[in-house]
Amino acid sequence: MFDFSWSNILHSNVINFAIMIAFFAYIIKKLNVGQKIEDMRVSIQQKVEESDNVKKEAENDLKNVSDSLANIESELSAIVNKAQETAKAFETKAREDLDKAVESIKNTVEKQVQSEENHVQSSLMKNVSNASVEIARHQIESALDKDAKLHRKYIEDFINSIDKLEV
Repeated sequence: MFDFSWSNILHSNVINFAIMIAFFAYIIKKLNVGQKIEDMRVSIQQKVEESDNVKKEAENDLKNVSDSLANIESELSAIVNKAQETAKAFETKAREDLDKAVESIKNTVEKQVQSEENHVQSSLMKNVSNASVEIARHQIESALDKDAKLHRKYIEDFINSIDKLEV
């Protein structure tokens, strides 16, 4: 029934192999595998080139950072010096402003003390003059109480002084 000889088997395997190759060729052509493989190759090549570019950029960034770190001591020193100069300028300005404010307050206090002094002196003079008038009044009253003729004499002197006035 079946002939299992090497020639039949070989002949059968060759036919099967040819059918299989034809089938794979059809599938490869249908699925456009060649173009997809080429697209993948191009994509991989682009990614490799991009990674090379990114690597170069990273190396440049590293070099720039290294250069800036090498100069950081001098930059920090310059910043600190500038900050100290600015602080000294602010300190000088603040001292000048404070001295002006102190001088202004001192002048104001001196004026206020002088004003108070004048006020106290005026008040004292008023009190002294009132006290002098009061003492004089008491002395005149006591003198008038002792001598009634003196009272009459003062009234006549006053009337005579009014007559001498020119209106």
